[in-house]
Amino acid sequence: MESMKISVVGAVLAGGESRRLGRDKALMPLSGKALILHPFAVLQETMSDVVAVSVPGRSYGDLGITVIDDLFAGLGPLAGIHAALEWARPRPVFVVACDLPFVTVELVEHVADWGTANQVFASRSEGLMARPRARVAVWHGRQQPLFGLYSAACREALESRLRDGRLEAWRFLADIDTVPVPITPDLTFYRSDLLLNLNSPRDFQDSVPDVVPEPRDA
Repeated sequence: MESMKISVVGAVLAGGESRRLGRDKALMPLSGKALILHPFAVLQETMSDVVAVSVPGRSYGDLGITVIDDLFAGLGPLAGIHAALEWARPRPVFVVACDLPFVTVELVEHVADWGTANQVFASRSEGLMARPRARVAVWHGRQQPLFGLYSAACREALESRLRDGRLEAWRFLADIDTVPVPITPDLTFYRSDLLLNLNSPRDFQDSVPDVVPEPRDA
């Protein structure tokens, strides 16, 4: 189990346009630190290598984290997953969106299911094990493509879709071997905000009352 954790790369996706905030969402302050650092710290507790994935031109150097750029800039979250797998190759990647600050180590471990992942997600150069595979959380009945484990074989499948302009994450999950992992109240670590994402100034105000986001530029 430990060898699988070491071989998996954690990736926090921060390439969104943050239209509703009017500024880079990843740098929004939450409980005294940048939003992106919350899921980043959780992945660091679980995996030895963790990176942030963003679009070219953004800088997170002051945060002291490793940042890589999308290779297909402007093509959405699938581009972020692809960039992470390209950097990590031939290792699998566990991805988390930067706007999910309330995820926990227990949640990551539950979705990854390291014991199962060790059998089917470890890198293989050929054979059936080289098929694209994923394990993604299901929250309130909907698959969460930006919280899950992706096998190394997903890289080529993603690149093909990106080059063809097929950018829907849910279609990609439907085309590969995807295991949905429901996050339900019966889980011992369950909280109602585990996969709550923050998108608007109101979201930040509701989550941390003393945080007042900067006004949107005119």
